[in-house]
Amino acid sequence: MRPEFGPWPGRTSAALSRATAGVRLAGGELRDVVPDGVKVVPDGAIDRAAGIWTALGNRRRERRADRRFAARERPEREPAPDAPQHVVCVVVDALRADALDGDGTPFLSGLSGGDAISTSTWTFPAIASLMSGRYPHDHGAMRRSDSFADSVEDVTGLPEPIPDDEPLLSDALAGAGYRTYGAFGFVVPFLALRGRFETHALYEDAPAARLLADHAAWLADHREERTFSYLHLADCHEPVDPPAGYWEAHGVADLPGIRGWRHEDVVEPTPTVERFRRHRRRLYDAAVEYVDNRLSAHHNRVSDLAGGDVALAVVGDHGEGFWERAAFHAEHFADPRPAHCVGHGGAPYEAVVRVPVRTAGLGVARADADGCGNERERLTSLLDAAPTIAEVVGVDLPDAPDAVPLGRSIPDERVVLVEGVRYGYEKKAAYVRGGEQTWKRLVSRGDDVDTTIELPGAVHRPPPEAIGRRLRDALPSWPGENRTRPGRTDGELSSDLERRLDRLGYR
Repeated sequence: MRPEFGPWPGRTSAALSRATAGVRLAGGELRDVVPDGVKVVPDGAIDRAAGIWTALGNRRRERRADRRFAARERPEREPAPDAPQHVVCVVVDALRADALDGDGTPFLSGLSGGDAISTSTWTFPAIASLMSGRYPHDHGAMRRSDSFADSVEDVTGLPEPIPDDEPLLSDALAGAGYRTYGAFGFVVPFLALRGRFETHALYEDAPAARLLADHAAWLADHREERTFSYLHLADCHEPVDPPAGYWEAHGVADLPGIRGWRHEDVVEPTPTVERFRRHRRRLYDAAVEYVDNRLSAHHNRVSDLAGGDVALAVVGDHGEGFWERAAFHAEHFADPRPAHCVGHGGAPYEAVVRVPVRTAGLGVARADADGCGNERERLTSLLDAAPTIAEVVGVDLPDAPDAVPLGRSIPDERVVLVEGVRYGYEKKAAYVRGGEQTWKRLVSRGDDVDTTIELPGAVHRPPPEAIGRRLRDALPSWPGENRTRPGRTDGELSSDLERRLDRLGYR
């Protein structure tokens, strides 16, 4: 088990003994590592004890989240007579649209659906939109300030989650008699959605195989009931570490720091930097292939358990940048990290906001050779996943006027938005269709950037007058520059959780 933070203060064997004696978790995951009476701490004991301490904290957070769900009231709903008995929504963190290539991802590439625009460039606001069908400026789970301190010095914490009295998709299905289950491969999505499921499972960078196996066990216990499951996989989010066979198949060199990021701020590369970039993308593709294989096997297993009555949605919450617009970013945007189109959380480049939305059993048309989300066919948002599921189940998703179920036609006048970035000044993007092209307006007030881009060629040029008017009218209001609202997560963050968020790059 990979610990999430360094050694405890006060490295005494007695303290470790008191903290770890008798600790067990189901499946033999945790064991006594420092028995009473040991005077010398053996190699690795500190790290193993730290992992135990983190796991115990996770169990406490799960129980608190379960109680929070039980304390909330939800209006009762009647599902449609032909509603699927089991609904599974899988979020593959940091899954960019072009990572699905057919050969390496036969399962996901073969599902219905296509590509979409995420509502944000990082997890917290994006999955709040996914589950509510609303933009960040409506649901509020985003940074509330565009001030210099909050943007360039990066002093904010995580945003506030959606208030408990505002319903999400999981609440609608729970009201319709579905047992709900939320599994989270790392802590940030849990903090955004805690208390929204009857049963919560929080992991520390768990591989897909483990998270999916636990889900199958839970589903086996509830196969005769209606269920809704939310599964958030962390395999494509740093640290990226698929099984050894995938490293070998993709020819990944185990370079220093390859599981995370290095050279993020490099614009003019050296041979060393280029080698790192090449192998870092290979490692990412290896992780995507691993996830595809695991999801294929899991879908078969779940279908067998449920007698085939399973509806599935698989989405990315945001994509991942691999230096595609590094020079543009370095020239135009302030970034407190700095990271020039590397990872996610910053400017809404196509590599970061284009995500797959793939389904089975939800009445969505099969993707064509180009993907039904390409610029010539549709303008789809991550917002659309929740009303798609709600419509098939036969329940209403209130307060989601901007979302369009994927089984319906997309209005020609539709505008799709991106907002709520994590790093730097607030950046917003608006997309509209115009003839055979999609037009994108990218704006950052703090960086003094306002540019229009013609897609798919990514050409910066002025749009036709009518398109320009639609783009000018599209952007929502901006956060008040003088209004600093420190974010919160779970009241006062415990020290171990603060360290884990720091390691993930969120503090």
